[in-house]
Amino acid sequence: MDKNIVKDKKSIMKKDKIFKKLKNWWPFSRITGRIIIWYLLSILIGGFLLSIPGVITDENNYWKLLVGVFTASSAISDTGITMVQTNTSYSFIGQLLIIIMCQIGGIGILTLKIVLLAMLGKKVSLDDQSIAQSERGNSALSSTVEMIKDAFIFLLWLEIIGAFFLFFAFYFNEVDTSMVVDKTGVTNSYHDFGKSLWSSIFHSVSATNNAGFDIISGNSLLPYNQGNSHAYLLQVIFLCQWVIGGLGYPTYHDIKRKIKARSEGTTVKFSLFTKLNFVVYSCLFVIGPILVFITEFATTQDSQILKNGDFKVSEKLVNGEIVSTKEWVADPSGSWKPAYVWIMDLLFNVSSCRNAGFATVDINNFTAGSKVIMSLWMFIGSAPSSTAGGIRTTTFAITLLAVWSIVRNKKTVEAFKRKIPDEVVKRAFAVVIISIAIVFFVVIAVYLDSNKALSTSNDQESQNELLIKVLIYVSSAFGTVGFQPFSNDQAQNMGWISKVLLIITMFIGQLGISNTLLAFVKPKNKQNFTYVEEDVVIG
Repeated sequence: MDKNIVKDKKSIMKKDKIFKKLKNWWPFSRITGRIIIWYLLSILIGGFLLSIPGVITDENNYWKLLVGVFTASSAISDTGITMVQTNTSYSFIGQLLIIIMCQIGGIGILTLKIVLLAMLGKKVSLDDQSIAQSERGNSALSSTVEMIKDAFIFLLWLEIIGAFFLFFAFYFNEVDTSMVVDKTGVTNSYHDFGKSLWSSIFHSVSATNNAGFDIISGNSLLPYNQGNSHAYLLQVIFLCQWVIGGLGYPTYHDIKRKIKARSEGTTVKFSLFTKLNFVVYSCLFVIGPILVFITEFATTQDSQILKNGDFKVSEKLVNGEIVSTKEWVADPSGSWKPAYVWIMDLLFNVSSCRNAGFATVDINNFTAGSKVIMSLWMFIGSAPSSTAGGIRTTTFAITLLAVWSIVRNKKTVEAFKRKIPDEVVKRAFAVVIISIAIVFFVVIAVYLDSNKALSTSNDQESQNELLIKVLIYVSSAFGTVGFQPFSNDQAQNMGWISKVLLIITMFIGQLGISNTLLAFVKPKNKQNFTYVEEDVVIG
């Protein structure tokens, strides 16, 4: 008996050692691991569904899992980058699946569970609350469920009201295809009740969730902003929806608390998150269009954004294939567009590059300097816990405040009479540096891997232009924006390494560095000692 007991104890100890090794090998925490696994599973399932014939109507892409996974990743991460045109290559079922994925990605896959439990009046476990807190970001665990409910109801009403107004905008505005090469690829909802209804629902969800997907054309909203068509009601509704959608869950909750407090005759202060978010978001919203205007005005004599002109379509032979190209020619008089036209073009498109991905002007029409500025805006993105990506506004704010503190020789980082914890400051710098490294690496990798597929010429000027386009493309993926400087055919011809890297970049951009790469950092046991301090000379 004694020998058997000893054997049993030894076997139990061996099993415990194996489980401990597995636990140490598993890189994620219990909470972060569940978030990442569910997102990966959703992307794979979504990719499989979007590759089924009938769901995708393009015969050339039947059962192409990588194309389906790319689209699903773009939808769930609310990015909007595509390899096939959504309105012509997917059936109604396919479009419905895409917009459902956009909605799930905007709300949060595991946060959706909290919403359903709360709506059914069931209790939400602490484990689920912790997951929702990590996925949608809230400083207090106790108010996480309430915050999610408030944000969900707020965004749902925004989608319903937006869809109502968008219906009339689509129904009464006719598209203009005078400058569109592929006129058959444009969906016109003018005086068509069914198309207008579906377009209003699809685009309201897409705009609110900053998804960037559209079922209008292969050139986003361009048919509604050229020639005789300038659907400004449509543009204003889109603009309002993505701005509000990019403010973040905690901000909605703070606004509700403020309104409720005023109705009760009490006062409630906005959180530091909301204050920093509002300031940075507002500043970037105003400064972005101004910087792009200065760049367009100062760096080129004939800006396509500011001056009148027209496109001349021509065909040339590239790698043995005939390719249609558009060359913009400025008006000989040098006249400017009406002020309201170029102001709206700048405001809409530069604001969109923060998080939305809808465009009324071809991104390639901007100068190289403007594209770099817009890439930076994509990299910053919108608020944490929102439907947008990037490093987020608060991360950017804390980094700037930390630099300002160093310049002023202050030992602490402060904002609005509050001290920001040192751990948060360190994490903000880590997010910025890691994000820069990721974008830089992916830009170089895509440029080298898919140079032949994306190039239109091998001369130096074309290669310089290509590098800027790749920067826009990768920044768009990281910021979950959806601006596409390349055609769908060029995107499909990219190397598989480029496609996989872009999928990973979209994934990281949606969940954030903290929930992906920094999730590998495991907490260590507290040390009872520190090393001797030694100064190091820096530049």
